[in-house]
Amino acid sequence: MTDDQKLFTEFAAAPSGPAEWEQKARKDLRDTPLESLTWHTYEGIEVKPYYTRQDIQHLPFVQQKPGDFPFLRGRKTSNNNWLNVSQLKVQETGTNAVEKAADALARGANGIHFILLQPDLFDVAYLVEKVDLSTVSASYTLHDQPVAFLKRLYAALGAKQVSHRNLKGFVHFDPITAKGTLTETEGQEIIELLELTKDSPDFYGVTVCGTNFSSIGASVTQEVAYTLSAAVAYVDRLTDAGEPLESVLRNMQFCMASGTNYFFEIAKLRALRLLWAAVVEAYQAEPALAAKLRIHSVTSSWYQTTLDPYVNMLRATTEAMAAVIAGCDSLTVVPFDNTFEQPDEFSERIARNVSIILKEEAYLDKTVDPAGGSYYLESLTNELAQKAWALFKKTEALGGFETAYTKGAILGPITEVSRMKFRNIATGRDVLVGTNKYPNPKESISFDPEELIQSADFDTTRAAYPTEVMRMATELHLRKRQRLPKAIVAVIGDTEKRKLNASFAEAFFRCVGFETEKQQYTSVEDAADRLLHSAAEVVVVASSEAAYAREFGPRLRQHQSKPTVILADDPQHIKEEMITNGYEEFLFDGCDTSTIMKLVQKRLAKDND
Repeated sequence: MTDDQKLFTEFAAAPSGPAEWEQKARKDLRDTPLESLTWHTYEGIEVKPYYTRQDIQHLPFVQQKPGDFPFLRGRKTSNNNWLNVSQLKVQETGTNAVEKAADALARGANGIHFILLQPDLFDVAYLVEKVDLSTVSASYTLHDQPVAFLKRLYAALGAKQVSHRNLKGFVHFDPITAKGTLTETEGQEIIELLELTKDSPDFYGVTVCGTNFSSIGASVTQEVAYTLSAAVAYVDRLTDAGEPLESVLRNMQFCMASGTNYFFEIAKLRALRLLWAAVVEAYQAEPALAAKLRIHSVTSSWYQTTLDPYVNMLRATTEAMAAVIAGCDSLTVVPFDNTFEQPDEFSERIARNVSIILKEEAYLDKTVDPAGGSYYLESLTNELAQKAWALFKKTEALGGFETAYTKGAILGPITEVSRMKFRNIATGRDVLVGTNKYPNPKESISFDPEELIQSADFDTTRAAYPTEVMRMATELHLRKRQRLPKAIVAVIGDTEKRKLNASFAEAFFRCVGFETEKQQYTSVEDAADRLLHSAAEVVVVASSEAAYAREFGPRLRQHQSKPTVILADDPQHIKEEMITNGYEEFLFDGCDTSTIMKLVQKRLAKDND
């Protein structure tokens, strides 16, 4: 082949610029407006249907290389390696957890993260005996007494003649993001933590946990902005106490969740590094100190589900990929069954192997900043950074993170976004596979639903929680009555609108675990006569004509089992009249199903008493 020969000459040349792309897109879309393809996100960003070179030409960081300030592309220059960190919850002395840690390290993990529920009871001597802490990354989450724990650990290391300066990992003690402020005692603990860890270059003593925002439904921009603001609060607290700025910045780590919004999660860590460099500059510190920031990623709790839990494996894999492509320093994949039971050997192995496969089979450790050069990702990184920086400055203008939190300016905006997310899940606009759409009809629940709901460990902040509670009520009905509750969807007439609303109602009740049956009728009389003798907890009437609806409700009130009667339509201006005639709620495509779930859950709870 000569130099001037071209491959695939039978294909037309690609459009050369935005105008040509737009012209071709409008032609291919025919009657669909191009503008309808624009995605409006929770972050207030409008994602276009396509991006071109022109979208990134004006961006100052496009030509920068990995390792260059402001480190948007990370500080890694030779490879994209990350630590595969297994997370273990520790009860009492933790000897079993230490054994699990040693086994995980032998099976592919190269880091351990202990969640210490009772740090004063944890057997640090046994840990030092079983795990070589001079070579293995070991991290610790502590809700109290971090200094006392660390001193005990250092004493155990000293007894084995191991220097604490060789420790790797981090200490996670972060009252600011957890509850908005530091008490005087907690502030002193943070200062002492920094003093104890500042001589250990690979052991980080100040962790800022952005997962505390994402886990309650924050948007990506909120997670970035509030994490930065909390970090600034720690820097100010520590430097005001006399700690050198350089020492604080060298010991700073961010713990960030990685969610299912794949490209946004990639852009998130890139934007975070970019903005952290701006914060370091604002402190007039050495710019190279911005590269010292360490980012630990963990798969998101917000998107984990209890129903059809094996789907969590798929969620965790894409979440892990996003974090790795974004250049995280370490990664924890949470086991898929974490929401409803103590993870077992199988789920822990699957979680551990996600990182191993991404590294050993997908080779994602070979390329530094693999997202670099993507028109979409570079543009998205810039937009996220601008949005997050504006929110960060707004928070600082209120007096900083702690003051803003006290005024409700942190939790308030997060709650607004989380409500939007819950509403979109309830209407089916946002899909949780296996939970609010595409349920597994053969799923068998192995745990005690009543015990799980009442457990303090059951995460009630997750996106799936409202639907799961409804499903648990259904499961309890099955166990106490030896049958599933039943919903009959009665379709009267034959219009497309009725069929659409009936299908929506049928899918909804299947998602919450009901035995669901759709029945077709030609008249109200026929439907009422037959349904009066049907055993069902819920009857959904799919009929749009007011005359049918008015007549049908009163007849059903004669039903012996007194089913909950729902109209599969939006009666709008005659809603009060429909309620008067016996309809308790209204179910239709695009409605908020949360009120329906509360109504039916109340009915099942009464039946189960």
